[in-house]
Amino acid sequence: MKAVIFAAGLGTRLGKFTQNKPKALVEVQGRSMLFRVMDRIRMAGIKDFVVNVHAFASMVEDALRVYQAEFPELRIEISDERDLLLETGGGLKKMSTLLQEGPFLVHNVDILSDINLEAFIQKSLKSNSLASLAVRKTESDRYFLFDESMQLCGWENVKTGQKKISRDLPDLQRFGFMGIHLIRPEIFDWMEEEGKFSITDVYLRLAKAHRIDAQDCSHFQWMDIGSVEQLAKAEDALIR
Repeated sequence: MKAVIFAAGLGTRLGKFTQNKPKALVEVQGRSMLFRVMDRIRMAGIKDFVVNVHAFASMVEDALRVYQAEFPELRIEISDERDLLLETGGGLKKMSTLLQEGPFLVHNVDILSDINLEAFIQKSLKSNSLASLAVRKTESDRYFLFDESMQLCGWENVKTGQKKISRDLPDLQRFGFMGIHLIRPEIFDWMEEEGKFSITDVYLRLAKAHRIDAQDCSHFQWMDIGSVEQLAKAEDALIR
């Protein structure tokens, strides 16, 4: 199995910490977010990585060479988005030729969690869904909406009132997305979007006719280190 790490983000909300380096290389207690995520995935038994790059791309590539030298059994491929940052959906489509061998794990670089990745992967593989998302009960502005069987039915922004409904059912449950998902390569057969686009839009469109499901991982620790405030919290309470 391969793991995709979305490491191309600009990290503008991290202010001074990303003035001279990419978000992926911002350190939490002396180790970069990129290496921390790769550590977790490697310990789950995955040895093949695909990492996208954009801002300060050469710095990320140099860091990956250092990591591979430390763990020579790994295979690390680069998806180059130097010319245009393609967001999550466009980024996946660009690297689709590298992801045809079977289901693959996707992990945002700015997520720290103690989620049991091996258990998440095994349960996702048994579900036979196009994609399985790790989600949690949380306070947020934006939520995915699921039915009682945890099948994706829509998305909602409670701050603006915007809703996107794929399957109109009563008593939908709100969950926050954890930035971790397992996807089957068949999704590329249905990915008609081009250029720069979000995987969220793909999921919502495909959920009308295909199974996109989720696992409630609320019992695990989780942090999104997308801002200066969250970075400070992570320094104080590191999830190992």
